[in-house]
Amino acid sequence: MLKSLIAGLFTTILVVGVAYDADARRFGGSFKFSSARSYKAPAFKSFSRKTTPRPKATASRPTSQAAASRPRSGGFGGATRASSTSGAASRASASSRFARAPTNNFRSTRQQNAYRNYQSQQQSKFQGSTRSTGSTSSSSPLYQRASQNSGRTRNDYWQRRDGFYGGWNTPNYVYMGAPRYGMFDGLFLGYMLGHAFTPHYSAFAYHHQNDPGMKEWMAEMESQATENAEIRAQLDVLKAEMAKLEGTPIDPTFLPAGVDPDMVLAPDVVRSLAPTFKLCTARTEGNYHRFGEIIKQQVGDGVLIELVTTNGSMQNLEYMQSGKCDGAYVQRNAFGVYAERNPTSGYNFERVATPAVEFAHMICNRDSDIDDVGDLPGKTLLVDVIGSGTELTWSDFVYMDDSYANVHTENVGGTSALNRVANGESDCMLFVASLNTQLLQRANTLGDDVKLVPVNDWDFNDMEYGHGKLFQGHKDPSGEDVYVFLDIPDDQYANIQDGFIFSEVETLTVPVDMVTSLGWREENAQAYESLLGAVLDAQPAIDDLTREH
Repeated sequence: MLKSLIAGLFTTILVVGVAYDADARRFGGSFKFSSARSYKAPAFKSFSRKTTPRPKATASRPTSQAAASRPRSGGFGGATRASSTSGAASRASASSRFARAPTNNFRSTRQQNAYRNYQSQQQSKFQGSTRSTGSTSSSSPLYQRASQNSGRTRNDYWQRRDGFYGGWNTPNYVYMGAPRYGMFDGLFLGYMLGHAFTPHYSAFAYHHQNDPGMKEWMAEMESQATENAEIRAQLDVLKAEMAKLEGTPIDPTFLPAGVDPDMVLAPDVVRSLAPTFKLCTARTEGNYHRFGEIIKQQVGDGVLIELVTTNGSMQNLEYMQSGKCDGAYVQRNAFGVYAERNPTSGYNFERVATPAVEFAHMICNRDSDIDDVGDLPGKTLLVDVIGSGTELTWSDFVYMDDSYANVHTENVGGTSALNRVANGESDCMLFVASLNTQLLQRANTLGDDVKLVPVNDWDFNDMEYGHGKLFQGHKDPSGEDVYVFLDIPDDQYANIQDGFIFSEVETLTVPVDMVTSLGWREENAQAYESLLGAVLDAQPAIDDLTREH
């Protein structure tokens, strides 16, 4: 009898499955993915608005041993690019080389020990000394020269630095001063004093004598000279050589012959030479912010990543257009809405990655009598703040099925929204996000109070997604799917997914794209290559973060 019941159950499941598949085909194939397990990010197709067309790049994602070429693409498009280095391992360390002492090639053990002592014992001062605030580095012509040259020389900074000081018998007085004076490296100024008899080095002191950092250093040396005859003698030589140049016009860009601009700057100043890439994410408890943190760990010294918290996708696009951000994570359904609301704005960015797919998580109070999205009319729904991807998605729901205009909505999101639903103050909340955000993990701890319900209204399939003339059907301008129905996997959030045998929750999903500014790319070509390599290297960790559990 038991075997007959089991056989009958599986026969029923099989028949239902066949009928379900037939309906999927009848509704245009939007159900072609039955679960998150089978989802694959689509290959990119370029599209642009008011931009100059560029060649497409290949869409394949390389391994860490991929070849170095990265084809360029333009407009809003482009593909995931191969790394320009030998592989992921070269960027995998989260620590910067500028935070580590170099391996030097000094000729004697004493010199090696002295230099290591200078680097290690004074390391904390390299993060900011009380005698390091006398000048603004970014306004200095020397800093500007070093900045322009940084893309070519940053990777071998420590090697060049070691070679520069390799044959110098470093005097003890160098270790008695600060590691930095204004923007100047205290070690270099000590080297300059030790070579005061060489015209190019005394000329450096002459041409930069009015710099606040140089003045600080001179005052320090004068103080030490009262008790140190060696310093006194070298200062006298330096001043005598500088006196020979009286009347010579001051040249604020002057450097000793053969000395690279970054050699005269303190290491922490050199670190700041890398261009800053402002990456718009969303609130800190969401996965966009965590994606950005992962890229920061991968990017190394070539780019300084600054994460900008925002309300979400629409505000990210606004910030991209206004120049407040150089890159952003954006739900794919946002581009058409933004274009409709801003018909005169052109896309000044390109898509470089699709790191994840986002699920429409609808979390409802267990006493709300809401079993799926179709039960919402007449109820209260929290749709996150204006400008968020969630608020944008809900506006699309209303656009595709006007019965949802009868839902009472409030712009509350995050933990505040979750608490209101759990306490019964609101019926439901909508949160469009990839799997395993901190907020969803928190919701999973409230299984006695909340549940996850399906967002499975098939009217969404019947309605064309036609914002302006930009989108046709459920496609973005490059022809990619905007909305796809998937299942939140069985027991992904075990405490809030109900089901006697299976607990998958069918819901609408939308991919998330990472876009970067075309202008930033053109101005920072070398750094852009480093950024793209970091985006590639970050993907495995992002996959781990958002995978089904």
